[in-house]
Amino acid sequence: MKIAGVVLAGGQSSRYGQPKMFELFAGRPLYRHSLLALQKNQLQPLIIATNASLQSKFVEENVEWIIEQQPHQGPLFALHNIMTNFPDVEWFFVIASDMPFINADFVQTMLTFIGDDFDAIVPKQDARLQPLAALYRRSALQKADQLVQQNKRSMKVLLDQLRVCYVPFEIENSTFININTQQDWPQTIEKETNYE
Repeated sequence: MKIAGVVLAGGQSSRYGQPKMFELFAGRPLYRHSLLALQKNQLQPLIIATNASLQSKFVEENVEWIIEQQPHQGPLFALHNIMTNFPDVEWFFVIASDMPFINADFVQTMLTFIGDDFDAIVPKQDARLQPLAALYRRSALQKADQLVQQNKRSMKVLLDQLRVCYVPFEIENSTFININTQQDWPQTIEKETNYE
């Protein structure tokens, strides 16, 4: 069974003011934390989904690229595009490029929930879902395709139509902290002292 590792790195970073996936955390660009967590679990292929204006800023080799023809359409469009372009992959582990505390142990834990009964495996902190640190099965493509045709953008709307295994995590778990604005850094730097 083929499980791909996907880093979503095509966002506008409009609230941040510049492409945040290249900001350094613990000595690495943010997107590399997501990529390494997938790589350490031997997921293949490794895919970076981005847009043409950002691609040249990445320094990766041995990755596959999905370059969005229409940038900034959101993660549902990106997921649909990736699934369509990799027809031989059964599961896609999708991680956003702005989550500094994502690590290999988290990825390994999530992989243990893969099963035939589910179309998606999604972390959940109380009522808060984490659809951009989750696994999606090829069986989700049909629903994703329908939503894209309807110009729907919400990952939540997709999940509502799938058989989802929700994996509970503590609300204070720092794995899912993401960087949206420059103001998010102080709390993140504070937690960095406990990082790995």
